Amino acid sequence: MHTSMRNQTSIPFEDATLISASVLDIGKRVSGQSLLIEEIGDYIPGSVMVQDLVGMTNNYMNKQGCEILRHSKEELFTMGSGYFRKFFPEDEVRFLTGKFHQFISERDYNKVFSFFQRVRPDESEEYKWYLTTSRLIPVLSETDIPDVMHISVDVQSLPVAGKHIRNLGHDNSYQIKYYHKFNLLSKREKEIIISICQGFSSLEISDRLFISIHTVNNHRKNILTKLEISSLAQLIRFAVAFGLVE
Repeated sequence: MHTSMRNQTSIPFEDATLISASVLDIGKRVSGQSLLIEEIGDYIPGSVMVQDLVGMTNNYMNKQGCEILRHSKEELFTMGSGYFRKFFPEDEVRFLTGKFHQFISERDYNKVFSFFQRVRPDESEEYKWYLTTSRLIPVLSETDIPDVMHISVDVQSLPVAGKHIRNLGHDNSYQIKYYHKFNLLSKREKEIIISICQGFSSLEISDRLFISIHTVNNHRKNILTKLEISSLAQLIRFAVAFGLVE
């Protein structure tokens, strides 16, 4: 099974990157309430779901998602965690659960988790492959458990769907171009980028993050290397584009 899952990554890299970068952008705008998922969900060419991690329920499913699974939003909500057993292969759910828990535990709201999965509406149908991209929805308190937004697209329609999803936001060609570099950054490196853009010195960042100044300087070097940038202006543009600073 896992070999067949890996084979799906032969999908053109640029198509998967376009989806991931676009979902990151849409998620950022939903979090900032400049977009409401209920308003745009039915215009996204795929399944759009908002999952409550506490009750393991589907708080939202768009029209196309309901059509794919052949159930109403209300029916999907009442399934609870049984939703996963009904529509997805059990071994794939087990395989992905650990990776998904790791993604959630990082609490990185500027990151997306993308994976391939098989889906079918019932046992009489064949499974179809989907690329699912997930993003945490920020919460007010660190003690609260965030919801997760998932967007799943049939792999056969990735090129067209990716462009359509991108057009629902603004022109995010910069994010698409640099998304792979953004994905190289650790959560700590993103924290340091935020502090740099806010004008803090290495010593001040060291105090704020409770790490040594040597560690801060190493992170700064790694950031410049990963992003292949050489100026503060370039770093600020990058940080603004990916929602690290406003």
